[in-house]
Amino acid sequence: MKKTTGKVLALLLASVLLLGACGGKRAGAYTVQDVQTLLDAGVFSGQMERVDKDVLLVLYGIDASTVEDCAAALALDSSVSADEVAVLVLADEQAAQDAETALEARVADQIEVCTTYCPGAIPSLESAVVDRVGNTVLLAVGDPDALPQAVEALGK
Repeated sequence: MKKTTGKVLALLLASVLLLGACGGKRAGAYTVQDVQTLLDAGVFSGQMERVDKDVLLVLYGIDASTVEDCAAALALDSSVSADEVAVLVLADEQAAQDAETALEARVADQIEVCTTYCPGAIPSLESAVVDRVGNTVLLAVGDPDALPQAVEALGK
């Protein structure tokens, strides 16, 4: 009995250390409520406007049949801000990987476009967060100083 308890404790300790080595991220997926949490965190400049699913999927070039749920908001005045936030809940791992690639391409495209007409947005775009957890993907472009802490506070 003592050997079994020791093995269980050793496995438990190894698991805790492994979680710590991985940055302490939870296995929990992003939720559409995380969009509101980030909006409330005050990490976006100017007024943000919610975007419906159809517009979002066209904007990001994502197949609607792979999306189970989503939420997003974009800067109302895109001439002075490239801020945006989106969470997509996808049907499976492959769809999530494809969406992550599409969101990374969105950021790259925005950097290229903003170089000409909105250079002040470049630091926010260069610090954008694109993160996939399970079958969910987050895109957040906002204050490069405050956004990482706000995303980290989501506990994903």
